[in-house]
Amino acid sequence: MFSTAEIGRQRLEAILASTPDLVLVTDHQDRLLLANPAACKVFEINKEASKGKFISQVIMQEEVLDLLRLSDSKQQTTEISSTTGQIFLATASTIETEGGNIGRVCLFRDITELKQVDTLRTEFVSTVSHDLRSPLALVRGYTGMLKMVGELNEQQNAYLDQIVNNIDNMSRLVNNILDLRRMESGVGLQLDTRPIREVIQHVVESLRSQATQKRVQLEIEVPQEELPDIEADQALLDQALQNLVENSIKFTEVGGKVTIGLDLQPARVIFRVRDTGIGIAPADQARLFERFYRSGGKGVTVQRTSGLGLSIVKSVADRHKGQVWVESQLGKGSTFFLELPLKQH
Repeated sequence: MFSTAEIGRQRLEAILASTPDLVLVTDHQDRLLLANPAACKVFEINKEASKGKFISQVIMQEEVLDLLRLSDSKQQTTEISSTTGQIFLATASTIETEGGNIGRVCLFRDITELKQVDTLRTEFVSTVSHDLRSPLALVRGYTGMLKMVGELNEQQNAYLDQIVNNIDNMSRLVNNILDLRRMESGVGLQLDTRPIREVIQHVVESLRSQATQKRVQLEIEVPQEELPDIEADQALLDQALQNLVENSIKFTEVGGKVTIGLDLQPARVIFRVRDTGIGIAPADQARLFERFYRSGGKGVTVQRTSGLGLSIVKSVADRHKGQVWVESQLGKGSTFFLELPLKQH
């Protein structure tokens, strides 16, 4: 029996020693139980001297300590940069038994090369988009002048309208890419204070004609009492809410309804955009806020999108220390939530 357990222990130790991923295990009192060689190297841990010590005595990086100390039983995943310049995708889980939580295990996977490739790809797309702005504006300008040259027949006008619509779509895509790039590059927020009611009314009025054109009812649903002000980058806040409302209008059928409301919480506000549209499949909801992601569900193919509108909303939420999420059922519509603090610290 002892021999079998010893063989199992040696096998486990060999596996942990050979894996390039970093592994840390703690007990219910936040003491270090195990650190594989890869983790010892990155976090500069003396394996023998640190065993049984509190993690705060062994690991100096606060992000790692927060991840290991979490009492939530749910799995936690985040990106962590090490002092060596590496970037890790860290996943921490609570070890549970019938008697309760007995500790946590944290796995760190090196994604440095993936992040570098992603950065290069983003910079390339941003550069190309920037170079496209001038020729698109030039083509748009000359296209608009064609009707001034002479009389066009009905078919020629239809072709011209198609050209203008596609140029506008390309310009919108270019602007979305550049906006997203600016937000992700960490450009400082231009903070200003504005009444919440005014924010919602401005967004609704800017999209009223679009909703009317599609015969979609656009409504505001907010409390009648006085609402507080919100401190934010007002241009980014408007853009985030406009993207949510425009997205709902786009995927709501003729005769449907889009409602903008809010819920007030202590020091925070939750903007709510509810529609009676086609809904979103559960498989798509998890990736909905990723860049360039397009849902492949039924009814979506008729609506062409760049896949950037919702990722911009997420970036705006992240920059303001907020969050965005969706609740939806296929055929029953969707509700998007944008939660932001009333004050920025």
